[in-house]
Amino acid sequence: MAASLLLVPSTSVFANPPTSAAQGGMYHRFQDFDWVKYTQQTLDDLKGKLNLKPEQMAAWDTWATGVMADANQHQEKAKAERDERAGTKRAPMNETTPERMAREIERLRTQTKWMEAHLERMDAALVRTKTFYEVLDAEQKTIFDLFWTVVHHRLYGNDRWQMPMHMFRPRMMEGDQDEKSKQ
Repeated sequence: MAASLLLVPSTSVFANPPTSAAQGGMYHRFQDFDWVKYTQQTLDDLKGKLNLKPEQMAAWDTWATGVMADANQHQEKAKAERDERAGTKRAPMNETTPERMAREIERLRTQTKWMEAHLERMDAALVRTKTFYEVLDAEQKTIFDLFWTVVHHRLYGNDRWQMPMHMFRPRMMEGDQDEKSKQ
């Protein structure tokens, strides 16, 4: 389980109150979320639950340092992307069909490069996680697995490990309704 990257989704994500589509929709809903703070709080919570022994602390420190490096890298990249988007205007509607197609092809190439880099980070996180996981006893492994299952479901609310954030829909709490269901 590549737990360190479970905290760092594909793009900036959740926790701020929802905004309307007129205010920018999903992108603006999560742009100010502090992944570094969230990740540190999550790691602190997990560390307390694992009740690590002194001989396990070096493995924890190595693993947690990698998780925090991922969170910092993600937050810096997300900020740079937000800044870039803020400076980029939407393509004019008077573009020709070949121009729009070329722009879409370039967007897909950029997305593909990002996905390849993300796979490399996931591979590295998997190695770190396996190394840490091996120093845990059976009870700690169970706690670790259950902890990440809960974190995963809190973030994604379904059985997918990662999904493109344009498809992200936070699970509604009992009694919550979205605008369409209220009408």
